[in-house]
Amino acid sequence: MNPAAKRYTRRFLFWMLIYSVTVLVMTGLQDRLEIPDPARIALALLPVLPTLMALREFIIFWRAMDEVQARINGEAILIAAGFVGFGSFAWGWVELWMDFPAIPMIWILPALIAAWGIARVFVSRRYS
Repeated sequence: MNPAAKRYTRRFLFWMLIYSVTVLVMTGLQDRLEIPDPARIALALLPVLPTLMALREFIIFWRAMDEVQARINGEAILIAAGFVGFGSFAWGWVELWMDFPAIPMIWILPALIAAWGIARVFVSRRYS
C-alpha cells in the first residue's frame, strides 16, 4: 500500500469511528432528551460532520491517485450514481403510483457507496 493509501485508510477509519460513536450517542439520547425542535435538528445533523471529513480525506486521496486509478474510480462512481439515481427515481414513481413502501433518504448515500464498490470491481477488470 502506498503512503497516500495508508494515510487515507488511517484518517478515513478515524472519521468513521467518530461517526459511529456519534450515531450511537445520538441514538441513545434521542428519546431521553426534551429539547426544542431547532436543537433536535442540529443534533440530528451532527453525524453528517464526520462523514464530510471522511469525504475530505477521500478527495485528498483522489488527488494523489495515478491516472489509471482515478479513471477507474471516476467511471465506477459514474456508474454507481446512475444506478442509484435512476433506481431511486424509478422507485419514487412506483411508490407514488402503486403505494409501494417509502425508502428513507438516509439509505441513498450507503447505496451509492455500495454500488461504487461493486462497480469498481467490474471496471477494474477492464484495466487489468
